[in-house]
Amino acid sequence: MMANLPTASAKNVTGDFDRFTEFARRLFAVPHSHIQARLETEREAKRTSKASASHVPGVASNPLRANKAR
Repeated sequence: MMANLPTASAKNVTGDFDRFTEFARRLFAVPHSHIQARLETEREAKRTSKASASHVPGVASNPLRANKAR
């Protein structure tokens, strides 16, 4: 029985590395201030959605805790 030897890769190794390198260059070119602003926007959106969800009248946020208080 013949051993299963790996066949030649269909990928262009140099092309793959060049694509990775280009991606890394674009990624690192993003200014830190832009990343921070985007993160802060997402955090604020989460805060407002949590705040509005926690203040729904007639809905207990933790039903087990509400039962203990009674």
